[in-house]
Amino acid sequence: MKTHFLNQKRDYFFPYGQLFAVLLAALLFSCTNETLEETDIDITTDAVIESKATPAVGKTYTIKNLKSGRTLDIANKSNNNGANLQLWGTNANTTGTHRQWQILSVGDGYVRLKGVDSGKSLEVSAGSNSNGANVQQWAYAGTTHQEWQILSVGDGYFRLKNRDSGKSLWAQGTANGSNVAQYAYKGWQSQKWFFTEVGGSSNPPTTGDSPAAVLGITSNDWKLNGFTGSPSNDPNYVDNMPNLGSYEDSNYFYTDGEWVFFKCYRGLGGSENSDNPRVELREMNGSGSEEYWTNEGTNSMEFTVRVDQLSNNVNNNAGVVCVGQIHGPGSSVDDIIRVQFYGNAGQSSGNVRLKISGYITEDVIGSSQFIDNGYKLDTSYTMKITYNSDDYVRLYVNGSQVFSQKMDTDKDDNYFKVGNYIQESKGASYDGSNAIVRIKNLKITHTN
Repeated sequence: MKTHFLNQKRDYFFPYGQLFAVLLAALLFSCTNETLEETDIDITTDAVIESKATPAVGKTYTIKNLKSGRTLDIANKSNNNGANLQLWGTNANTTGTHRQWQILSVGDGYVRLKGVDSGKSLEVSAGSNSNGANVQQWAYAGTTHQEWQILSVGDGYFRLKNRDSGKSLWAQGTANGSNVAQYAYKGWQSQKWFFTEVGGSSNPPTTGDSPAAVLGITSNDWKLNGFTGSPSNDPNYVDNMPNLGSYEDSNYFYTDGEWVFFKCYRGLGGSENSDNPRVELREMNGSGSEEYWTNEGTNSMEFTVRVDQLSNNVNNNAGVVCVGQIHGPGSSVDDIIRVQFYGNAGQSSGNVRLKISGYITEDVIGSSQFIDNGYKLDTSYTMKITYNSDDYVRLYVNGSQVFSQKMDTDKDDNYFKVGNYIQESKGASYDGSNAIVRIKNLKITHTN
């Protein structure tokens, strides 16, 4: 038996077996090509995927890529025409307006995606119809390369099809900063997007592994000081949270799978030695006991930090949060160094100062020191604090030394602390204001 195909010039006859072989070869070739271009990993059942949402005209969303789990973001938070579209961050509930997009109808079933921060719309650069053409933002001019169709691809995901080219929005990588372009739709996970409505949920994300697992720490390495229960005038301060390996609290200590969030409120009180509230990790010795070390050899703590918000201090005129410190014995000052972000009360964006306090400045130099190098909130910094056998205490930011001072006497019985320690709020009443600090990539080194 034969199958009959007709074209304009002649008839073609293929036996079923040959036809099957041809189709099978084409299918294998197609699959091979897609694998060469991109390898997909099925994460549709992973906990990082939030509950499904259907995008609607007039509402505002963050837009997360299925393959990477990262959200659409405008590079450097720019509001300029031509600013590039990229991937950044895995927190779909981010407050960064440069990651929020309002869906506005342009008629005929098409929409434009208007950046909440810039007011500009996503477009294919130069109106190109080519695979790989870049996507950027530009003031809306009613051109078809600025207009998109949102099409369901199942399981709560959508593709964004450009009106002019017919090609779909495509993430070219999975890391922070990966570029976003257009490509003919292939069903790749990098072409599928999840919409999370801004304001749709007030709960912080608690997806992924526990905070301790994300940081790569255990109860033998660190203990967590913080609070339990709802924030209030009479909170319950706990010096050592149990079961750190699985512990998470959406009020104070949680993760989005990439960052660990430390959230602390003014007026919660503190430990027996300080009324300044804190949600912070204290170094342990690996056997579950408190760690104490000397300044011999190399002692360093490295971590990536981002401060999203400052609370109010006791006078409501500033916001100060300590993100990392070396604690040690002292008469007037009981920390060797405290690294703080210093800004305005309730500040959540813009420029801040680094404030270096503790024994190394207040006693050795005579006063706290401020560093003004264009530091900002909502920005990531890799920090390294060291106290070594040369008696110098140093701070490095993004690999560059920004502070160095020799101690006037040796201090032993030291340990590292990292997290969210609200400064200059001793005796302040609870008012709901809070500081939010993110930490990841935490690493301690001690060598003789």
